[in-house]
Formats: sequence, C-alpha cells, structure tokens
Amino acid sequence: MKNPDSLKSQKCEKIVISESLSKFQRIVTLQERRFLMSPCAHISLGLKLIGNISIEKLRNSVKKMLRTYPLFGVRIELDNNVLYSTTKNATAVPIKIYKRKSDWTWLEVLNMEHSIPVKPSIGPLTRIIFVEDSNISELFIFCHHSICDGRSLEFALREILLNLRNPNRIPLLMPEIPPQTPEIFPSGVSKNRFTSWFIERVNSKWQKEKVLFDEEDLVNIYESFWKNSSYCVELITLNKVDTQRFVEICRANDVTVNSALLVAFVKARWDAYKPYKGKVKIGTAVDSRNRLRIEIGDAVGLYAGGVIYKFKYIKDRSFWGNVREYHKVVKKTLNDNNVFNPIYNQFFLDPTLSDAMLFAIIGNQVQSHQSRYDKIFDFANSHDGLVAKYLKKMSSNISDVMSTNLGRLNIPDEIDGIKIERAYFTPSSGLKLEIVLGVATAGGRLTISLNYHNGYFDGNNIKKVRDRAEIILKNILK
Repeated sequence: MKNPDSLKSQKCEKIVISESLSKFQRIVTLQERRFLMSPCAHISLGLKLIGNISIEKLRNSVKKMLRTYPLFGVRIELDNNVLYSTTKNATAVPIKIYKRKSDWTWLEVLNMEHSIPVKPSIGPLTRIIFVEDSNISELFIFCHHSICDGRSLEFALREILLNLRNPNRIPLLMPEIPPQTPEIFPSGVSKNRFTSWFIERVNSKWQKEKVLFDEEDLVNIYESFWKNSSYCVELITLNKVDTQRFVEICRANDVTVNSALLVAFVKARWDAYKPYKGKVKIGTAVDSRNRLRIEIGDAVGLYAGGVIYKFKYIKDRSFWGNVREYHKVVKKTLNDNNVFNPIYNQFFLDPTLSDAMLFAIIGNQVQSHQSRYDKIFDFANSHDGLVAKYLKKMSSNISDVMSTNLGRLNIPDEIDGIKIERAYFTPSSGLKLEIVLGVATAGGRLTISLNYHNGYFDGNNIKKVRDRAEIILKNILK
C-alpha cells in the first residue's frame, strides 16, 4: 500500500446531500453501543466500475437511497440516559470525490477517511466515496459499524445502482423495523446461567471503580491512534473462470467456499511463518436476518451475530481433509444459541466497561498536548483493577482468524453501460485479531481482503500470509 500522504495535496470535492431526510429515530442497542467509542469501527463496501458516471446522477441516486434508508443519515443523541439514532439536526451525508491516480488510490483514500475523527453526536456516520477517472472508478459506502453491518452496505449500494440505472425510479419506502434486541431473538435462545452470574459480578465490581469516557476523550484517542497506525489491506482476486471453478470444487468436496477459504488462510499462516499452538480459534460473522423471530426483509442496521469454532489443524492431513473436518465442526455448532448467545451477553455487560477496555488498550498513545492526556494516559497505564483482569481473561477468547463473507452480492452486473467488475469489502479490523478477512463476489469475481492495522501487526508477516494463501488457492484451482 502506498503512503496516504501522497493524497494530502490533492483536493477532494465534497458534495453534501442537503435535502432534509425523512424523520427517523430509534433506540441504539447495547450491541450497537459498544462500537461508538472506538476510533477504528468503520466498515466499507466498494465497487470497481468500468464506464463513466455522471456526478449529478450519483448525487440524486444517493439522495434517493437515503430516503429508503434514513438510518445512514443519523447522528447519536443522548436523551434521559438513553441513546437514540436520529436524523434530527444530523450533519448531512457527503459524497467525497477524489481523482483516481492508480489502482490503489481507493485504499489510500480509505486510509485517510479512517483517520478523520467522528463525533457520533454530530455525524456524519456515513460517507459516500467516489474515486473517479474517465473510464474507471471506485464507489464506496463508508459507514460506522454502530449503525450497520456488511449486508446493510450491500443494500445501500444496490439502491444507488438501481437509481443510477433508472433516474425516474421512485425510492422504496421501508417499513419501520425494530433493531436487533433479545425481544426478537429466535425462540429458545437464553442467557447462559454461569455467564449471567459472571457478568453480574463484573458489573458490580465495575460500579466501585468506574471511569467514564466521553466524546472529547474519543476525539483524543482518534487523533493519537491514527498517528501511530494505518489501515492496511492485502487483496486476492479470482477472475471469473477461477471463481466459478473454485465454487464447483468446493461443492464437489461437500464444503462451503467460506470453509475452504478459512482453512486456506490457517494453512497459509502456518506455512508462511508460524504454526498455531493447539487448536485454532476461527470466528465467522453470521447474518442474523433470517434467524430472527420476525420478518425484517432487507432492513439495514446491525443484524449480525458470530460464532467462534475451535479447530485442530493437522499439517500432515490433506488440505481438503482439513477443510472437511472444519466443515463438520461448523455444521455441528452453527445453531441459533451459538450465534446469538455472545450478543445476548453484550446486552447485560455495562457498556462503559467495554469503553474502558478499549481505552486501556490504546490510551497510552495520547500525547501530552491533548486535552484529556492525564486522564487517558493514567488510566491506560494502570495495571490494577477490574479492567486489567477482564482484559486478560477476554484475550483468551479472541479469534485467531475472523471472516465476514457477503457471498455473491445481489446487485446488477451492469447499469446503463457501466460494468461492475468486482467488489472490495473491508470490515473493521481488530487490534488483537491477526487475520481479518472480508469476502465478496461481484462481476463474477471473488475478492478477499486481508485487513490489519500496521501499528499492531507486522505488515511483512501479513503479506507473507497473503502470498502463501494465493499460492494455495492457485494450487486448488489446478
């Protein structure tokens, strides 16, 4: 990845969607709340387009999308100790236009956009990014994870594309859908008794030593975090023929594409520089829309869960033997309880403790000139108390590998002579998650992004994993 400083002298044209949005307000769930105080919680989905797009048509198409999905135009408001996402007085969603200088300009742009501090109480929590040239461009929706998941970004881009294809299209009006809370979880999902007891105990102890962080604290760590780290992405893209071939090979082996990709990256890391000790913890994000108690259709928001599988990778076993063994584990454990139980727990843990754990991890980066230096630095360097103990306990539950696979995107392959060549899905990267994969297929091409912060992981090692994974995939296709 090139140095994003190369873009600092380049002007970014900014178009603001100034038309007032539909009145929208809904409660922020505790699952969504845990992302609010993070400086690294943006996710994005982009498309590489071949053909020329009118800026005016793009502006009108985005405007219509926001009528369909006003959640993308909200800010976060605190009212009587309850958080709401609301369009009232929210900063308008911008379309930010950059000149395309190379195939990697979009990544340099994303890196810059990540580093711009966001105040949730003001917004915007969504940005549309257009990297344009005369015949090739990239169109991204860049959004805070507290208000959306990867599938939501797909729905938003689909609306924009359909509006571009038909400028006279009337925007869809979506019904009011509740956010994901335990009230709409599938029947039979409940709290684990031991976990409930443990969380109650943790919450009680936290009340005695609670430290609260606010939006000014967030701006402080935003600035310091992005001075010390950059958002980096390594890509692997399969062409149309290889994508179809890979899908067919996976079917022939009675496994999913996701299972094969995950084991390929486990093997790549093992081969590239370091084997795992014991079982590998593999995390998979799960779209929960079709599992909920109510029908929500193509609603946008954070409708996602996740499962962590423990898998024993055996080097001397064949690649497909390892994939089949992993897939057996997935089939056995991918059920509603395992998908929703981790979310269930998030609704009962004091969210200010989640904030504190994040500040404990990255707070020592603040600089002495910053307004909250003493508070944040002292807290981050205190190794006693509940936060330090809880962090130590939680670190043992962090995945070694994490994947979010959107599959084949439900979007047109072509609109008005403009071809969609591929998709780039970049989920938010963890500070302790080594391998974070974003997978999406568009234009018949499967693209895998390997996402990391170079202030926390050695980029050379990540590149070795990427290179080895590409060789493994090529050998499969032979």
